[in-house]
Amino acid sequence: MSDHTRYQDDIGAYLLGALNDLERQAFERHIARCGECQEELERLRPAADALPGSVEQVQPPERLKASLMEVVEREAARGEQPAARRVRERPRLRFNRPLAIAAVLLIGLVVGFAVAQLGGEDDTRTLAATVDRAMPQAGGTLHVAGDDATLRLHDMPDLGATRVYQVWLQHGDHLVPARTFEVGAGGAGRVELPDVRDADGVYVTREPRGGAQVPSEDPIVSVPL
Repeated sequence: MSDHTRYQDDIGAYLLGALNDLERQAFERHIARCGECQEELERLRPAADALPGSVEQVQPPERLKASLMEVVEREAARGEQPAARRVRERPRLRFNRPLAIAAVLLIGLVVGFAVAQLGGEDDTRTLAATVDRAMPQAGGTLHVAGDDATLRLHDMPDLGATRVYQVWLQHGDHLVPARTFEVGAGGAGRVELPDVRDADGVYVTREPRGGAQVPSEDPIVSVPL
């Protein structure tokens, strides 16, 4: 297994906080210079961020969990490495790809069951935000519930005293100014949008403090609806 493949397999563990300190430091050194791993990390990060708070916790039926765990165990057995190779490798936490896929299936179906029990599958959705490549650590989600939405972003740079982030709602070919906001500790920002019913997308730019009527740059955050 090449170093790149090994680190690529660590992306899921990194997002879940399952790497030890040495593994995490090695992974962060690799990803700082690997564009491919950066893209995969940012593709998966919104889903990892959205899962914990996406729905109220609801206990799924035992038969659902039992049947899905059979899939997890079967796929893990298929992807297990030969014994001789396991002995040569140093012990470390690994994420087997078939096992990870099965685990994501389990999580996804349990979350889906919870949404169905709450009766919100038609009115509620969480969309991943696309963030400019110049901010490889940043990301976020747009949670839409009925006519309203909440934009949550993380690891956004502090813009200082002269500029703010501004949210725009797309209506056809036009971007309509919505709200300005700043980020707090860790670059976290949250914006409540009271009416996105007729919007075609939600976008963010950097504007002079006080906001603007026309965007001064291409959006750095995009969420098509």
